[in-house]
Amino acid sequence: MPMFKAGIIDYTWANKPSVAPLGQIICITDVGENGSLWRGDGTKWVRLNPIKIFSLSAPVSLTGSTSVVTLATITIPAGLLGANGKLKIYPLWATTNNANAKTLRLNIGGVLSTMVSQSVPNNSGLLIIRNINSESAQKCSSGLVAGIGSSTGSIASPTIDTSAATTITITGQLAVGTDTMTLEDLFVEVV
Repeated sequence: MPMFKAGIIDYTWANKPSVAPLGQIICITDVGENGSLWRGDGTKWVRLNPIKIFSLSAPVSLTGSTSVVTLATITIPAGLLGANGKLKIYPLWATTNNANAKTLRLNIGGVLSTMVSQSVPNNSGLLIIRNINSESAQKCSSGLVAGIGSSTGSIASPTIDTSAATTITITGQLAVGTDTMTLEDLFVEVV
């Protein structure tokens, strides 16, 4: 295979060339909603834009149980984040508007974020997990905040090996089984 080919060539994440010639642009067809563009920097492939890697196709509801129930599972391909990449996770959920606890958890390499909803009809959250100069060292808020804002916890420093395929699990749990929690929307971006 020549070191540089004119035009944009399609690859999957698994079969992309290991050599990343300076200036070469490729399309990774299986990462992102419509694929994603990557440019060689002479050493590695660098994404050209943020990539939406997951979008919930239909709302998922939880009712009739007080057990922890998985609402969504997302796989992050091995090495997709790189040493300084970031995952942005945006859940939107509706709940029965009463004083009973409804808990949404985001688990990636251990439960990182939990938000308990009481006496509100809906929540919109944001969690940013930042690789800090390493594919296995991160920083993130210890709470799932509604939008961008403060959290009462300390900054979390997980050690998730993002050089390997990584799974994000979104779960819900009701304190009272007759209540309802609906994950209305969820999308995940890599930036």
